[in-house]
Amino acid sequence: MKFTINKNSFLKALKQATNIIDNNNINPVLSGILINCKDKTLTITSSNNNISFITTINDANIQKEGIVLVRGKILFNIINKLKNEDITIEIVDNSVLRISTSNFSSDINTLESTSYPSINFNYEGWKKIVLPKQYLKNVINKLINTTTIQPDHSTILNGILFDSLRLNNFIESVGTDGYHLSHLKQEYIGEKFKFVLGIDSLLEISELVMLNDDVIWYFKDNHLIIQINNVLFNCRLLDGEYPSSVKFIEEKQPNSFSVKKEDLYSAIERGMVLASDEKKPSIMLNITDEGIKLTSRSVEFGSSFEQIPISNYSGQQINVTFNIKYLLDLIKNIESEEILIEFDTNTKPFIFKDKKTQNYTSLILPIRAM
Repeated sequence: MKFTINKNSFLKALKQATNIIDNNNINPVLSGILINCKDKTLTITSSNNNISFITTINDANIQKEGIVLVRGKILFNIINKLKNEDITIEIVDNSVLRISTSNFSSDINTLESTSYPSINFNYEGWKKIVLPKQYLKNVINKLINTTTIQPDHSTILNGILFDSLRLNNFIESVGTDGYHLSHLKQEYIGEKFKFVLGIDSLLEISELVMLNDDVIWYFKDNHLIIQINNVLFNCRLLDGEYPSSVKFIEEKQPNSFSVKKEDLYSAIERGMVLASDEKKPSIMLNITDEGIKLTSRSVEFGSSFEQIPISNYSGQQINVTFNIKYLLDLIKNIESEEILIEFDTNTKPFIFKDKKTQNYTSLILPIRAM
């Protein structure tokens, strides 16, 4: 194998490939990147078992076809340090990969390419899904913060639900960790589907999604292939039944009020100055028709109090306590200047609605008094 390629073009592909690699994987082969020169095309593949990646590079000058498996982090770090010029990559002595430029040369040992797992990137016959472009960006921006992010534990709460079955002509997505929840929906006409995609997969594609408009998904059984220009991701979907808390959002609550987002968010941020050092940082809201009194306390540092106005309050006086970080997660993703908050009692979930879009709703469970 031998090819010549511009550094920046090669580095961009290597960066995406090395992001997938898990260096702690018990299979050392998966620390490698598979480089394949075939039919005048260069492909780069990487995998960590749950997510697999392949990209095609068409501007490489291929002098000799071949395939090689090389440790991804080492290759990336070498290429990253080189000047912006053409680089020649070639196999020498069968087990050594040589990287050379006009005044630089490095030989690195290769891995056994025949031991690399066979990965399916062929989506022929799979269900094709074209999601609204902005919708997917909103899912990444607004739902990830309310989802359990534990890459080593593939529970159902490590993912986001995508569902076009429950509501006619709508797609909806849900992220939750069991304590707070975000729900997003948008009009959608297309193939029907329902699956849970892991947060690790969404995080891997997030940068490419933000930079590109065309994102096509292919769905079959428990796998999803995501196509973004010349890049393909094969993602393993999560198994299990996603919590059905969304129905609670749709129920009419007996109490409600409106509050300016900036007033509430700023007051909570100031309260967090003291509460953030607590093991379980919390803030108490005393809600009356005169407004909200926010109280935060720290055993070590002291306490703070603040009063902010509200409007259109219907209900009795109520005291409720929330995890302060979870509360900020929900409020910062609301786009409108005013938030509609609905609730029943101080032991049941509070619902936060975006008055501007009406397509984004969030829910948070109060902290029960001890």
